[in-house]
Amino acid sequence: MALAPEILTTSGVLAQVFDPEGPAHRPADHERRRVHAISQGGEPRWIIIGSPGAAMPVLKSWSPWNKTSRIQWSVLQAAAAADALRFLPRVSNSVFDVDVAYWRGCLPTFPDQWSAVIHIGSPSYTRKAILFLIENGARVTAAAKVPLAPESAAAIFNEADMLDHLSRFDYLPRVLFRDRSRGIAAQSWLDGKPVGRGFGQPHLDLLNSLACAEGSVRVCDDRLSLQNTLDKSDLPFDRSVLVRGMDMLECDVLLPAFVEHRDFAPWNLKWIRPGVLGLLDWEWAEPVGLPWQDACRYFYLDDIHFHGSGRVWEMLIANDVLRSYRQHFEIPDRALPALTMRYLLRELLMEWDGGNRRLANYAYRQICALLAAMAPHKD
Repeated sequence: MALAPEILTTSGVLAQVFDPEGPAHRPADHERRRVHAISQGGEPRWIIIGSPGAAMPVLKSWSPWNKTSRIQWSVLQAAAAADALRFLPRVSNSVFDVDVAYWRGCLPTFPDQWSAVIHIGSPSYTRKAILFLIENGARVTAAAKVPLAPESAAAIFNEADMLDHLSRFDYLPRVLFRDRSRGIAAQSWLDGKPVGRGFGQPHLDLLNSLACAEGSVRVCDDRLSLQNTLDKSDLPFDRSVLVRGMDMLECDVLLPAFVEHRDFAPWNLKWIRPGVLGLLDWEWAEPVGLPWQDACRYFYLDDIHFHGSGRVWEMLIANDVLRSYRQHFEIPDRALPALTMRYLLRELLMEWDGGNRRLANYAYRQICALLAAMAPHKD
């Protein structure tokens, strides 16, 4: 979704984040701060407020996946630590009056000696800015999400509701406040280290913990809603292929219910202690859903983003860790094609509706591959 050009500037983002009510609605609490903006594609992607060195707790938590990007990010971290960001390309340096009255009023723990980093998300219909507040350059005290697009607030509050729903777990952030009138929510910082791409026992332990205490679900119960969405869509793909995919959803096997995170990926995971993973970004999550979906998300995203073989279905059914998952929850082999097709169809519809043509086209190719794998072999 395209945003007004004035919003996607350093001053526009700062106004959205620090002055959500507008200047006439509250006493000003201005502080004059240095601001460094790191641009990508002509838009600010990171904004550092205050000393760049004080931003290191956030910068070190970020680990790009592309090798070239990792090198560039290492250079940026070194420049920030040396207060030399202004010498890097695509970095602007300026001074702004930042009004922190809103945040002091909402966060009782707002630090006296504060700095901040703002991350502007990738273009989408739920695009947002994330404000990381840092105390004394040493620890992050809060991460707050501020909407930049009309549908952002619904995703932000869905995440807050899910975090409350799962508050019994210690691998999640905690909700600090909600401002429903402005679409803003803040949460505690989940301290930890970035993870690699592998899928092992800690990932399985995390998926296992998302099983609902009671209740069962069936793939076929999702068919009608998916069909209605498909009928209203303008997908350019072969409808006969999609009909065959929908037919695979006629699976009435009773399955254990799971919380669906729906973006179970390495960039949303952190090592919070040895062998234990924390899980971030619950904006798309559902409290009661199907098993196997988050495993599909992990493997299919890895395949497209890291130029895999494309044979994801074969990898899913052959993976020993996932075999243990299936056995533990008594998920029969005959339900796996339907569960996987459900993931792919919903992914196709979601990515097309959200404007991500690359992922939508990939999902369609994988639907074709799964249908081919399920076709009877001719001698």
